[in-house]
Amino acid sequence: MPPRAGDPRGVPRGRAAPRGDGSSGAPRPAPRTNGRDREGAHMNGGSNGHAVLVWGANHCGQLGDGTRGERPEPVPLRDTGDDVVAVTAGSHHTLALTRRGTVLAWGANHYGQLGDGTRQDRHRPVAVRELAGVTALAAGGGHSVALLADGTVRTWGANDWGQIGDGTRHDHHVPVPVPGLRDVVAVAAGGGHNLALLKDGTVRTWGSNNRGQLGDGDKTERRTPVAVRDLGDVTAVSAGGYFSVALLKDGTVRTWGTNHWCQLGDGTNEERATPVPVRDLAGVTALDAGWHHTLALLQDGTVRAWGNNHCGQLGLTPDHDPTAPVTVPALGHVHHVTAGYRHSLAVRAPQGRGGPDQCLVWGLTPDDRPPVPTGPVPLALTNGHTDRRIRSLAAGWAHTVALLEPLDRGAS
Repeated sequence: MPPRAGDPRGVPRGRAAPRGDGSSGAPRPAPRTNGRDREGAHMNGGSNGHAVLVWGANHCGQLGDGTRGERPEPVPLRDTGDDVVAVTAGSHHTLALTRRGTVLAWGANHYGQLGDGTRQDRHRPVAVRELAGVTALAAGGGHSVALLADGTVRTWGANDWGQIGDGTRHDHHVPVPVPGLRDVVAVAAGGGHNLALLKDGTVRTWGSNNRGQLGDGDKTERRTPVAVRDLGDVTAVSAGGYFSVALLKDGTVRTWGTNHWCQLGDGTNEERATPVPVRDLAGVTALDAGWHHTLALLQDGTVRAWGNNHCGQLGLTPDHDPTAPVTVPALGHVHHVTAGYRHSLAVRAPQGRGGPDQCLVWGLTPDDRPPVPTGPVPLALTNGHTDRRIRSLAAGWAHTVALLEPLDRGAS
């Protein structure tokens, strides 16, 4: 179900951000840093030394820097207050989890997805109301999801497809519990649907289902959670625009939902209302679903990708549209991946002992120039601060957020 005309959600999608962990938002490769930005590269580190960097589109304030101006190069976010331990990006809004289990939000708020009790866009971080004890977050199109330490889930924002999960279709401007959902260990948010992974390895879904993205064998909207059919032993979940992805204990992957751009990686472009295996894929340790494509990190540090490649987001020339996973070239040994709408990012392990990580990016550039034809290129994030490493990245529709942490100099 596409967004309504004038819908600020644009092209929505999102995924989980575990605790401890219009235009294009892909950054320019290897940007130069001016003196002012170097001064700002103290990066608002809190008592735990973490820092947040943002870049890309900003028309709704989704960068949280107090402006609405696009940032083609990473800039430090100074107003996160409490120490941030995890970040996630929705279509046009951003969420950050603090070490105290509270949540900060900024960006688009037309549906109340910031959870501050209003519908006013916020250009700087604000506290999500009536929410504590959070361990993981997911940001979708116009809604947000939080996993609590007790295994229950809170949601807020748009509810036109039942994505809040409370049995209604009323938007909520502050978090509300999802009734009957317990023992949850991970969450993911898509365009208008959500996934919850239970501790027994099964998955519950709710919200929009017009493409079979709930995996219950039907295409009927669900306003309360339902079980995904024929699926167990799941260890991780992710949600694209209108499709869903699950990583199994044996390192294989299952997908379901829309398949117009071969997002399911099963060798076809047929829609699936129940899970199907991704072809020729094993040894996966982590994954992330973008709007029309998915990235999978393998045990050997390589990355496989499948789905839409019209902007080079699979790391290949745009004239190459694979129906099954392909290896993203020239990455080296990777330990983190994230997929946006028209861009992808990965974190490569240090080349030398004790050195900083390197961020690699590929896909569409911020000013809508043609994609970089040679695939992944480096992006400077630590601004010469060799005492920092990239803890995590999160990509929205047209913006990206990075969380940095101090290097452990005592590590071998």
